[in-house]
Amino acid sequence: MEVKIFGKPGCEYCKTTIKKFETFFDRWSIDKNIIPLLFFDMEQVDGLAEGAFYSVSKIPSTIIEKDGRILARWDGQVPLSEEFKKYFEA
Repeated sequence: MEVKIFGKPGCEYCKTTIKKFETFFDRWSIDKNIIPLLFFDMEQVDGLAEGAFYSVSKIPSTIIEKDGRILARWDGQVPLSEEFKKYFEA
């Protein structure tokens, strides 16, 4: 499983999204080496390429993916912890 966040470095909503997942991972003892939290800078070529692959048109965009399948997606908003918590419960 991976959490992919697409955004820009100066975007406050993007920073809030990253912080929310970091806090959630810390609180629930989720190992970031097992479930990586990946940020794609939409101002850089690599970020734009990855964003194009996922048809990202709004930032922040957050995708929870497992085995190449998208489990959840939020575009242009900061997801609520209650919305994504269920994907991390074993």
